[in-house]
Amino acid sequence: MKKRAWIMAILMAGALAAGCGGASKDTMSAASVTEEAGAYENEAWDDVAEDGAVTAESGIEIPTNTSQKLIKTVTLNMETREFETVLSGIQAKVTETGGYTETSEVNGTSYYGRGNRSAWLTLRIPADKLDTFITTVSGLGNVTSKSESVDDITLQYVDTESHKQALETEQERLLTLMEQAENMDDIIKIETRLSEIRYELQRYESTLRTYDNQVSYSTVNISLYEVDRESAPEKQSFASELKSRLTDDLYHIGQGLRSFAIWFLASLPYIAILAAAAFVIIKIVRKIVWKKPIFHKKEEPKE
Repeated sequence: MKKRAWIMAILMAGALAAGCGGASKDTMSAASVTEEAGAYENEAWDDVAEDGAVTAESGIEIPTNTSQKLIKTVTLNMETREFETVLSGIQAKVTETGGYTETSEVNGTSYYGRGNRSAWLTLRIPADKLDTFITTVSGLGNVTSKSESVDDITLQYVDTESHKQALETEQERLLTLMEQAENMDDIIKIETRLSEIRYELQRYESTLRTYDNQVSYSTVNISLYEVDRESAPEKQSFASELKSRLTDDLYHIGQGLRSFAIWFLASLPYIAILAAAAFVIIKIVRKIVWKKPIFHKKEEPKE
């Protein structure tokens, strides 16, 4: 009876610990185990508490020396006149730091189209090399905007790890009890609970691996745009701003003349055809006009 009480108590402890997340399945299991434990429940629970396997809140004591788990994300908007050089420089720096490219999209111009190229990159950089990477990449082009965010997941990480350790402790005890169990009903219940524990352990381990990756590798989002002229700094002196404005005006005038020259030269074949057609039409019209008979008024006889 003492052994059976132990089995029921351990099963009930596991069901209650897993039931903290609100799963109805575990709640039903806990209720059924409670009924079967009967008069041995209090005694068995005292034994478990003395062994320190389960605590009142999360199943284990939360370590006080856990380091902060921070997920860092940096977003850069950049422009450059040397698109290919900057893009290659970014990719080379990613490789140098031991990071990797998560997503990459590069848009160019079509054969007949006109326009500048652009690229959108999502990079994963080792957290301890993030600052060096950002400094180097920022020097490759003109950074028009930059944003940083930090997500502290320490509590979520510790909570997940605590649940995992509690399940591992419960699993070890159940395996020990499985070797000692003689009642078929107890064996079935232990096996059922072990299956639930294995599934939950896989879920928690997957979550912890995701957390570890997000903490170890920071995320850097880069939007790179090819431009003909880079943007001027926001803060300028009067003389610098006046010079910048005049330079911009002259640049736009030059671009307008350039566009007109390109359009005119590209349209020369059409202009030549239209001019030739107009010349022929004018010649034909003039010939028709000249061939018309000229009527002279009859002279009236003199009296």
